[in-house]
Amino acid sequence: MKRILPILLSLALSLPLPAQENVPEAARKRGYGIVKTEFAQLDQDPASEQVFLFGHDNGHWPEFDLFKSYIAVVDSHTREVEFLSDEFVTDRYNLMVEDRDGDGLAELYYYYVDMDSFRTDENGYHPQWKYEYRRKDLIDRPIPVQKPRKEKVRTLIVAGMDGSHYSRGAAECLRQILENSGLFSVEVHITPDWGGDMAYFHPEFKKYGLVILDYGGIPWPKETEKDFEAYVADGGGLVFIHSSVIPMENWEAYNKMSGLGAWNGRNEKWGPYLYLQNGKYVYDYTPGWAGHHGLQHHILVDHPNPEHPIVKGLPTTWHHYKDEIYTRLRGPAEHVEVIATTHDSGRDEPLMWTVRYGKGRIFADVLGHCGSDPNMTYAMTCTGYQVTLLRGCEWAATGQVTQPAPVDFPDREHYTLRQDFKDPCR
Repeated sequence: MKRILPILLSLALSLPLPAQENVPEAARKRGYGIVKTEFAQLDQDPASEQVFLFGHDNGHWPEFDLFKSYIAVVDSHTREVEFLSDEFVTDRYNLMVEDRDGDGLAELYYYYVDMDSFRTDENGYHPQWKYEYRRKDLIDRPIPVQKPRKEKVRTLIVAGMDGSHYSRGAAECLRQILENSGLFSVEVHITPDWGGDMAYFHPEFKKYGLVILDYGGIPWPKETEKDFEAYVADGGGLVFIHSSVIPMENWEAYNKMSGLGAWNGRNEKWGPYLYLQNGKYVYDYTPGWAGHHGLQHHILVDHPNPEHPIVKGLPTTWHHYKDEIYTRLRGPAEHVEVIATTHDSGRDEPLMWTVRYGKGRIFADVLGHCGSDPNMTYAMTCTGYQVTLLRGCEWAATGQVTQPAPVDFPDREHYTLRQDFKDPCR
C-alpha cells in the first residue's frame, strides 16, 4: 500500500486541467498535461502572458513521488509560444509568478529538487532530498516588438427612455466592455426620460466611426432622423443592442437598418418572420404579431456561418448565461445575414445578424438584457456576449475583426463570466 499511494498521488496530481485545446501545439510535449496556469505581465509588451506549468503523466520513480515538469510562456493575445523551458524534476508541482524585485514585471519561480542531494537509509527506505524555489530568468526569450497601437474607434452610445430596462446601467456596461478592449473611445448620450423633450436630440453622428443604439423610446426629430440615415448610408458603423429593435416602428429607414424588429404593433405589414430551418433561411409571411420572450434562461448559441469574421475562430456552439431571449422577429429582412441563432419551438431563431444599408455596416444583437434593477446586468457579464459584441462592433466600424479567440470563451457545456467587463488576458 505504501508503494501504491505515491503512484496514485502522482497520477492525480498530473491529470491535465480543462481547456487543453487552448494550448498552442508548439507548447505541448508528449505525455505531459497542464498542472497550473497563470496570467502575468512579464515584459513591456501591452499583452500579458499566460504561464503554463506542465507535469509528466506518471511518477519519475516507482518508490516515491518525483515528477518531471516544464514551463511554457504564451503571449495571451497572439497565442505565440515565447518561451519553453527544459524539463526539470520536482517532488511537487508548484509555480509562483511574482514581482519580487519591484520592477513592475513578474518573474517565474519554480519548485526544484536537487537530485544530487538524494539519500536513503541503509535499507533503501526513507528517501530524502533538498529542494528550493529557483527563479527562471527568461533571458533567452525575445522581447516582443511593440506594435503601433491602432487609432481607437470614436464611438457614441445612445441610450435611454426604456421602461423595461435599466438603460443607464446597460450603457455603463457597454462603455466598460468597449473601452477595456483598448479598441474604442466611448461617449455616452442618455436621452431625456419618458415625457421629456426630444426636440433638442441631435448628435453630430458624422464625428463617430461607430454608433451603438440601446434606446427604446419615442421617435426622434425628423432632421435627426435624416442625418442618421445619411450617416449610415455614407458608411457609418451601427450596432443595435437588445430592445433597440423595438422602437420607432413607423420610421421606414430604421426598420430597414435593423432588418428585424419586435412588438410596438409590428405584424405582417412590416415584413416576414425570419428564422432558419435545417440551415436554410425561411421568410415566413404568416400573419401575426412580432416579438415574444419568456422567462430569462440559459441557452445554447449556434453560429450557422462560422466563417463570418465576427465569429470566425469561436466555438460553433456555446453556452450563454441567463438572458431574456427575443423570438418571432419580423421586418423587411433585406440584406440580412444571420450569424447567431438559438433553437426554439422547432426552428432556429436569430440572435445576431448583420445588415447592409448603403455603404454602412450594421450589427444587431438582441442578447444583453439589463433589467430595471441596477443589479440585473448579469446577462452582459457572459464572456460569449462580450466577445461577440466587441467583434461585431469592430466589424461594423472597420469591416474587419482583428481580435483573436480568447482562452476564456465558453464552450457547449460551460459558460464563463467577466464580471469586471474585461478580458483577463489584458
